Amino acid sequence: MRSTIPPLSLLSFLFAIASTAFAQNPLIDSIRANSSAEQIMETVSYFSDVYGPRLLGTPNYHNSVLYAQNKLKEQGVHTYLESFDRGYRGWDFSSFSVEMSAPNYAPITAYPQAFSKSTRGEQEGELVFINRLQDAYDLEGQLAGKIILFKGFYYPVTSVEGTMTRRLTDEALTRAVANPDPNDRLLGYHSRVSVPRLMEMRENYKQRMAEFYRFLEKEGVIACIEPSDYPYGILHVDGNRAMPSFRLIDDIQPLPSFTISNEHFGRLLRLQNLGFSPKLKVELSSSFYSEPEYHQNLIAEIPGTDPLLKDELIIIGAHLDSWHAGTGAVDNAANCAMLMEVMRILQQLEVAPKRTIRLALWGGEEHIFAGSEFYVDSRVGDMQTGSPRDEQPLISTYLNLDNGAGKIRGLYLMGNDAIAPFFAEYLQPFPNSITLTLQNANQTDHWLFDYHNIPAFQFIQDPLDYISAIHHTNADVYEYVPPEDQELNADLVAYLALQIANERELLPRKPFNHIQPSREGNTVFQLTGFPDAREVSVVANFNNWDMFNLPMYKTEEGWEMKIDLPPGKYFYKFIVDGYWTSDPATPEEELAKDGQGHGGLTILYVD
Repeated sequence: MRSTIPPLSLLSFLFAIASTAFAQNPLIDSIRANSSAEQIMETVSYFSDVYGPRLLGTPNYHNSVLYAQNKLKEQGVHTYLESFDRGYRGWDFSSFSVEMSAPNYAPITAYPQAFSKSTRGEQEGELVFINRLQDAYDLEGQLAGKIILFKGFYYPVTSVEGTMTRRLTDEALTRAVANPDPNDRLLGYHSRVSVPRLMEMRENYKQRMAEFYRFLEKEGVIACIEPSDYPYGILHVDGNRAMPSFRLIDDIQPLPSFTISNEHFGRLLRLQNLGFSPKLKVELSSSFYSEPEYHQNLIAEIPGTDPLLKDELIIIGAHLDSWHAGTGAVDNAANCAMLMEVMRILQQLEVAPKRTIRLALWGGEEHIFAGSEFYVDSRVGDMQTGSPRDEQPLISTYLNLDNGAGKIRGLYLMGNDAIAPFFAEYLQPFPNSITLTLQNANQTDHWLFDYHNIPAFQFIQDPLDYISAIHHTNADVYEYVPPEDQELNADLVAYLALQIANERELLPRKPFNHIQPSREGNTVFQLTGFPDAREVSVVANFNNWDMFNLPMYKTEEGWEMKIDLPPGKYFYKFIVDGYWTSDPATPEEELAKDGQGHGGLTILYVD
């Protein structure tokens, strides 16, 4: 077994690996000889051009799943569909328009928000701008026939200096490798909330907005408008702002709502400020779907051949659903098509892996991970209690792709430093894609696997224009998928999946990763007070400063947690509702630093 590399030596280790002169690799030669950018791009075109946007629970999503299944079957890959339905619904529209009718006429660049119900034909109304929800409540009895505009989401855009697309530089990659704290965001993006807290926050916001939209409908409001936050007329349309994802059959059908371009929103606001009374005409014809068969994940497998290891799993995955303003080519058809190409290559080469290689194309990722959450909850571990399911001890790794269509440059290790030697060895033939950083990456499907201490990772990809123009916008289309990057990615993932499948043992897991607070062990952590806190965790050098995998349980005096630690010197502090908090029991003059950027720490000695 490979030895664990201390985080501070990871950078020098990777440089040594990358500078090695590699011998020819017949397997990689075979993979490259059989991979095809043309195959990948044809699949991307079917997903994005033929089936178009693939919103949760829609015919478009369902038909794209059937297409993927039939194509894999034709290539000899075993596939099946698995329902993730929990009373979800779909939504689509057949026509819409938004126009300014006063003080003069102008077409408005707009797109309807998902789950909006239809207008009753074309409707015209004066505008009411609100900064906060309370502003509308304060106007009770005065909103009939009005159109609400969410001014609180409006920040004027300006010209973008420099290029809107970029590839990661060697300097940026080197900094990410050298950084010892997985919570620092040096590449990509990630949030600092736990899985259950995020789901709770999303649900609470949905309930709050449902109450708000019921109030508006009772008042006789015609429609709601929110501004895009992208420049150059790009429409950012998703369920993460004023209109949340009302994805359940029993949810409300909210008022007709639209996103309009930032520039047109600014024009309407300026007209209002100049003393005019602008009016809009709006029309929307939409439909809701409640078909259970529209909620299915696609699973494909290349079975393992070793009698002792064939039930163990290497899972590669990406989400097939998308938001609806574009055609979902970059987010995330490109990665789905590329992973299908991985399965085709491995099947064609008859590689006979020791462990089973499984592909999962998820539905509903854009709606709080609906597809992968169902899979994890039913197969890996209970999302509430953490109780393991059948596959929990069998998954060697889960590898996820959901950061656009750029070239793979490495992996986010999610604080699992023990995994670095394995990936460094596997990726030797790909020296330009060997960046391994301890940084966390979340807000996508692998996060739920990591929550159950599965070695689950997101690939680092060149950002290109993913965040600057594409992510959840009407610019998410086929033209922004670079074919050469997809073929290179397929070569790498095919080789990597096969190496892990043939590894002697399962890949190492993080030593501390608790869903429920641990109540047994030789070491007790106590935090006095904070009775109103919702979520408290220990964060320490022995768990690589992971913010959420050592939760504490509430006591009469405060919070507590017990774990087993080997003898040694440790540093720790607490995370209270997302905020780093020093132990108040440690005098301020005794708080320490660890020399790696962490301060306000308590030193703990375990005999």
